[in-house]
Amino acid sequence: MLDLSAFPVKESFKIDEKTFFQLYEFYWKKLYQIALKYVGDSYQAEEVVQELFASLWQRRDNLILDGTTVEHYLVRAVRFRIAKIYSNEVRKTEKIEQLKQQASPDYNSTEGHILYKFLKRDVDKLVNMLPERCRDVYELSRLKGLKNREIAINLTISEKTVENQLTKALSFLRKGLKKYPRN
Repeated sequence: MLDLSAFPVKESFKIDEKTFFQLYEFYWKKLYQIALKYVGDSYQAEEVVQELFASLWQRRDNLILDGTTVEHYLVRAVRFRIAKIYSNEVRKTEKIEQLKQQASPDYNSTEGHILYKFLKRDVDKLVNMLPERCRDVYELSRLKGLKNREIAINLTISEKTVENQLTKALSFLRKGLKKYPRN
């Protein structure tokens, strides 16, 4: 089996449960530090590394790694994920600029107001459907503008719990609002 204390190993290997956990324990901190250096946000850096390891686990049956290049592979995978984040941000910015340029001065504000009212009604309904703790975290974050640390202090929970509850709330809202067009 794979012995990471002697990394890099010379032979190729498949990922089983033990190997996966060894890779995770051996590389997560280095990969996290690389991601943090580029994205500058600890939560997002952690997410990048988690997604990488989740992807490794999902592809474990088809993926064969070479012990001499596994570190290089993992570092490149983190950098690729970060590049994808940057690319998505650039596309979003370009799309917003494009929409600003396309907006005509004779835009029907009544139509926009009505659409806003429907959207707000649906968001409010969905927020009310959230579990109590999740709803409290969402409202403190989005409606009162508190930072995760402030929410954690107010609700006497950990910042990680705040992050998890926000992720859960936003995912639920996204699913519930799929009927609205995305530009």
